[in-house]
Amino acid sequence: MVTKKDKRHSGYITPAAIVSKKDLEKYNLVIDRFYDDWLNYRDGFRDWFRDFKLIKRIGGKIKCRMYPELIEKRLRMNLKQKKLLKRRITMKNRRKFF
Repeated sequence: MVTKKDKRHSGYITPAAIVSKKDLEKYNLVIDRFYDDWLNYRDGFRDWFRDFKLIKRIGGKIKCRMYPELIEKRLRMNLKQKKLLKRRITMKNRRKFF
């Protein structure tokens, strides 16, 4: 089974049917999938150094040499997100006990 995430990243979409499913079966019609990169447009913006809401692993020696200031910022934002995650977990566990 294909997950929603896999469908979004593949770029292939199935257009919505205008007629009912009974009519599709009755007249033996098939809705073909086609490639549409517009749905994946925002995924290109979620780059490894721009989206600071996720904790991301930094890899690749070329990237490290090319953007040292972005690497430092990425590491700081990873630490910040780890602290926030730890804070959320402790607050969640505190609420369970009270």
